[in-house]
Amino acid sequence: MSLIHPGLLLGIVLAIIPVILHFLLRSKPKKLIFPALALLQRKKIQNSRRLKLRHFWLLLLRILVIVAIVLALTRPSLPPANYGFSTYELTMLITIGLIAVLVYLGLMRHFQKQRVSQQTLNTRRTFLRGGIGAAAFLLVALLVLWPYQRRIFAEISEPLPAVAENIPVTAVFLFDTSLSMDYRQDSLSRLDQARTIADEHLSNLPAQSRVSVMHSSSEDNFPFQSDLTAVQSRIKSLKTSAFSLYLDDRLRAAINRQEEDFKRSQSAQQSVSSQTAGADQFVREIYIYTDLARSAWRSQPAQSIRQQLERLKWLGIYVIDVGVTNPKNIGISHINLSREAITLGNSVTVKAEIVTSGITTENTTLELYTQNEKGQLIKRDQRLLSTTGTSAANSDSETAPKSNQETQLEMSLTNVTQKVTQGELRLTSSDPYLPDDVRYFTVLAEPPPEILIVSPDPASAQVWSAALAPEKLVALKKNRYQCNVISLNELESTPLEQYAAVYLINVTTLPPTAWRLCTEYAENGGGICFILGSDGDAPESMIVSFNSLAARKLLPLELLGSLKFIPPEFLDLENNPHSLFEYFKELGGTGELATMEVSRYWRVEPTDKGQVIATYTDSRNSPAIVERNLGQGKVVVLTTGVDSSGWSQLLYARWSYLAFADQLTRYLIHTRSNRANYITGEIASYQWPATATRPETFLLRTPDLKQLLIQVKSGAQQVTIPETTAPGHYQLIDNSSNTARSSSGFSVNINAAESNFTPISENELDQFLGADRYSITHDMEGLKRTIRTGRLGVEIFPLLATLLLLLFCLEHFTANFFYEIDQAAETTA
Repeated sequence: MSLIHPGLLLGIVLAIIPVILHFLLRSKPKKLIFPALALLQRKKIQNSRRLKLRHFWLLLLRILVIVAIVLALTRPSLPPANYGFSTYELTMLITIGLIAVLVYLGLMRHFQKQRVSQQTLNTRRTFLRGGIGAAAFLLVALLVLWPYQRRIFAEISEPLPAVAENIPVTAVFLFDTSLSMDYRQDSLSRLDQARTIADEHLSNLPAQSRVSVMHSSSEDNFPFQSDLTAVQSRIKSLKTSAFSLYLDDRLRAAINRQEEDFKRSQSAQQSVSSQTAGADQFVREIYIYTDLARSAWRSQPAQSIRQQLERLKWLGIYVIDVGVTNPKNIGISHINLSREAITLGNSVTVKAEIVTSGITTENTTLELYTQNEKGQLIKRDQRLLSTTGTSAANSDSETAPKSNQETQLEMSLTNVTQKVTQGELRLTSSDPYLPDDVRYFTVLAEPPPEILIVSPDPASAQVWSAALAPEKLVALKKNRYQCNVISLNELESTPLEQYAAVYLINVTTLPPTAWRLCTEYAENGGGICFILGSDGDAPESMIVSFNSLAARKLLPLELLGSLKFIPPEFLDLENNPHSLFEYFKELGGTGELATMEVSRYWRVEPTDKGQVIATYTDSRNSPAIVERNLGQGKVVVLTTGVDSSGWSQLLYARWSYLAFADQLTRYLIHTRSNRANYITGEIASYQWPATATRPETFLLRTPDLKQLLIQVKSGAQQVTIPETTAPGHYQLIDNSSNTARSSSGFSVNINAAESNFTPISENELDQFLGADRYSITHDMEGLKRTIRTGRLGVEIFPLLATLLLLLFCLEHFTANFFYEIDQAAETTA
């Protein structure tokens, strides 16, 4: 325990005053003329004993009053600990009090039943009170105060050294700069509120203090500065960022900085004087300014921070919570596109999920904008939230919370004519949190990818071509693919790199040169599919060709022979988890495709690099579709025919057949499609078309008006863009092109978790930092009290003042009570 005014302890000497007064003002014997001298002598003895006991208690109370006054004026403080009674201690204290009261009442009732004089009853009552009070005090001391002091001693067995308020401080000001700190209340963002508290606290630091400012937007570690004006300027320049590091990771870096600086200070002191070694010349503290949003912390706390803080007892941790109690917000949490990459002239459905918390959606409009070729925003559509959409919070139950609702709205973007269409969804609302009122999106539209179909049978090739590009869609210029059919003899002279995918249908043999060309095409990112539905006239030659050394470098299987199913089997597509059949799940299943009979197939043996996508329903689960990743491309083999040559009836599966052809083609060219929408912090990538020459440099234009030059590594097929920290639209321009046009583009949106203001609980914070290892406050006054407690201990002046008031009242009541009894006794006598 430390005292702010220890000199006032001399006032305890004043406690002798009540003793002197009691001796000077003690009652003197009164002479009474009474004939019954024996009775008077007995009464005198009883009164004397009773008065001595009463005056002893009154004397003790008055001494305690003076001692409490002196101790309160010295303003003592105790080391930080939990000085409140535990559940056991409080229960035991109440139990002892109840037992003492019941024993006193029971014995008094027993004495009252006995026929004794009033004087004897008063004497017994006085001694009974003293005895029960002493016994109760001993029990409280043994069963309550003893375990209480042992617990407190265990908590303060390694107390922080008491420090004066004028010792310089080495502090780290760690600011949470995530987007949730942009929430505004009373025209101030949470970051503004944190800056205000930090500025005031900075002005209260002792002279020669050093401060380092850190934030969660980057890993930059600024040195400790004694120029507090520069620190203040650094704090004013802080801004929120759409991409932030986890706050516990930044806290770990701040703790490491304090520990490293402490070791350097120790080394410097040892080199100067060995007498000061081991003592730090600074008070070391870390201040965390945050709204305590759960999204700013890792989902699973690491044990390293808690263990490190348990070891560094000299480091104080203070959390300044600037969050709001009941946040109100309406924002777009997610935006989903039916497709990111489409063919020119097609449409895209834009679906928005809007989350509302504590605010009404009345008269709130969702607007859809897209950029034209000049980069100007043009409104394409708008919807009222109050009249459209369904509330997810009210649809499940009448008791669902009205303050937390989810609404879904869909808008269609028709006839996309630009190769790169960038747009945004905007909410016309006036909620306190603006970052989630806009969401960005990019749609990439290309001419229909060219598909090469190679077959010795023109009829079979035309059947597959019609499934991929129906004549009616071609006439309306809405076809997804542009098919080119060639014969087997033209394969070696055709430049395969200009095609997005290549189909070889009913091919029986290929020369080594063709196998090599197909292998190089797949390694460079192309997709090849073999449909093994030959007429079966030359199975031996086909087996030799497909099992040759050149074919093994390409194919994912070994050909064994052509067989028939008796009776016919089917494709086993039920509950198939492969991504090739995901689209069928949205349609409710594979439909008629799994009900079409398969009469003939090629028995194959997958190689170690081959993977079976689907099987037949026969007892051996014979492979039906086998794939292999080769370089940057794919190779897929279907072991039965898809035409009318008698191998299968898949051609008659109507819409399922068309959907299968479309999904298989999309799966083959998937390696060449570019992603167009990202979340802040993700690494974006761009892969240029195989037909284009490899560029040497790209120019990246970011939403925050930066232009970055990106070098393309030699032999690379794509470039990566790590600078995606700003939400908005990005443009990627090929510098090798003569015209300054955008080669591609993408959009970046903030993480939906930034709109979740749910605070982290104290239990979770204890798991990160350790229980009773940190302090939480909400304003500057609370921070001052918390810092005083952390440095000087818990000041118990309020407790002593309360105890002093109780002692005064008890002394006054006791004195009046005793004197009234004495006066009543004298009057009766």
